[in-house]
Amino acid sequence: AARQGKSAFISISSLATTEKGIRAAENWLNYIGVVFTIFLMLMVVLQVILRYFFRSPISGYIDIMEILMVPLVFLCLAYCQREGGHIRFEVFMTSTLKKGRSYYAMECLHLFLTLVAFSVITYYSLTLALQARAIGDITLNLYLPTWPARMSAAIGSFFISLRFFVQLLDNLNMAVTGR
Repeated sequence: AARQGKSAFISISSLATTEKGIRAAENWLNYIGVVFTIFLMLMVVLQVILRYFFRSPISGYIDIMEILMVPLVFLCLAYCQREGGHIRFEVFMTSTLKKGRSYYAMECLHLFLTLVAFSVITYYSLTLALQARAIGDITLNLYLPTWPARMSAAIGSFFISLRFFVQLLDNLNMAVTGR
């Protein structure tokens, strides 16, 4: 979250404005991810009912589930990171570093490494999505195009990279200024 006041390192108002725009996009991506979650749950219930009561499973069920899982996971990543929903190695950070400048410096290192990793994931998932679209890549049973799911991985990775960048700037501010 953005801090109030002036900073010697990064303009707080520009960071707050940037974060506000990213926050809105994260919220919408999360809503879309929730829709995919609900649809996936309904598909599971329908599959169980059709398979066990009518002995007639959904044709191409695995293809549908594979396609749905990608946006379900990747579109919600940035929102989850913003809300602190990811599992972290917090015991070391809080017990050893105690929220001082060294804590924020360690957070900067962590955020920088994850930013680099997700930037690479963004690049390659976008490249693979564009290749899948160009060659007409499809699933095995239902012949569904795979590029939309691959593109959702690229979009989700891009937005979590933006979230890591904003958090990195915020933690750099804290490490440099001590506030």
